Amino acid sequence: MRKVILETVKKYELFDKKSVVIVAVSGGSDSMALLHFMKHYATQYQLSLVVAHVNHKKRKNSELDELLVKQIAAEYKLPYEGYYLPQMNKRENFHEYARKERYKFFNAVANKYGASCLATAHHADDQLETQIQRLLYQENPSGLIGIKPVTFNGELKIVRPFINVTKNQIYGYCEEEKVEFREDESNKSDAYTRNRIRKYIVPQLLKESNSVYGHLRAVGKQLNDDESYFNEKVDELMGNVLQGDHWVETSRTFLQKLPPSLSRRLIRRVLQQFSIKDIQSVHIEHILNLINNPKPNLTLCLPHRIRCVIAYDNVRFSTNDSVLEGYEITLLMNNRVSLPTGDWIKVSENKVDEKPEKFCINKVHLCYNEIELPLKVRTRKPGDRIQLMNGLGSKKIKEIMIESKIPKSLRDLWPIVVDSNDQILWVPLLKKSAFCQQKLNGQTITIDYNHRGGNEEDA
Repeated sequence: MRKVILETVKKYELFDKKSVVIVAVSGGSDSMALLHFMKHYATQYQLSLVVAHVNHKKRKNSELDELLVKQIAAEYKLPYEGYYLPQMNKRENFHEYARKERYKFFNAVANKYGASCLATAHHADDQLETQIQRLLYQENPSGLIGIKPVTFNGELKIVRPFINVTKNQIYGYCEEEKVEFREDESNKSDAYTRNRIRKYIVPQLLKESNSVYGHLRAVGKQLNDDESYFNEKVDELMGNVLQGDHWVETSRTFLQKLPPSLSRRLIRRVLQQFSIKDIQSVHIEHILNLINNPKPNLTLCLPHRIRCVIAYDNVRFSTNDSVLEGYEITLLMNNRVSLPTGDWIKVSENKVDEKPEKFCINKVHLCYNEIELPLKVRTRKPGDRIQLMNGLGSKKIKEIMIESKIPKSLRDLWPIVVDSNDQILWVPLLKKSAFCQQKLNGQTITIDYNHRGGNEEDA
């Protein structure tokens, strides 16, 4: 067993010499064996150890566990830190709550002693049970990675020296080294899924093949390597995603062209921007079906009040609809105004001698003597029409937006520049009015519009 542990320590570079290591000790056989091993190993690596114990107060004998850990820490002449789990909100999941509280405590101990590393006693059976449990209840292949030898909680490095040794080996170690420990009686209860896996499923697997530990470990490693590769790819793909405080959006065509393995992972990453942990594969599949649906306008309601709105080529995820309210903003001369959508618009006073570019869609020039100041930018109103250039009559703003395939969700937010008489002068990116003629004389007003994600040079 020692040889396996030392190989794990070396392979994954678990400890830095002369560092402070917190050892999480519950009082059970696994953590007491870990503490015993670390006490003797610390001398070789010149490590300073701190014993940390969390009393969950869920069992009537939990105080006896605490006393044993305290006693052994004193015998080893190691600092001891204990923590009583506060009472939780009844609506919370206990295991999730307990995990958060434990790591809050471990981080506090790390800060107190200047430690950057926490050693836990997870072993090969924990790994096997975790993979089986996730196989039963999770649809995401990454769940089969299981427990990694090294992870991080913030800046705290969490290491698992026992990850490649079995529970039976740990019992053998405790017997050989006369390591005291206490058994958790709740481990025998069939009320918990993990206990049933441990008692009934794992023994049957081991009867079939004793190599099951190694096989699942190899599967976990390969999947971990695959996920690392895909995560790098998704990091790159996120460059095609725009983000705001309460929204994320990207191109429908872009998602459709991605291989399914990447589109699923990118959607999962997008949903994670809303701090969701319980993302289910069924939700991702619903979104993919929506993206591949030929209809131009679709909406899907997701958990946590998230909406996925697809309109033409735009795919938008959002949790806040406050931006859907209309707006009207006065445009001051030589001033830049930010719009509720995240875009900005700027009005400047100048003399223009050159002919403006005919096809420039985010800049217009207007003659002072043809408009009434002050200018305003507002959202559309029912019946809005724009007087077209070159004497081509007028056209409804709604029709222009439909022809331009502007998503339904954006039509009510689209900026429209008007003068003080509410004459529509310009619909940025879409249509210029008759007031924006190509021949300009004398003093003019220039309006620049910057769409979210663009820059001033776009004009």
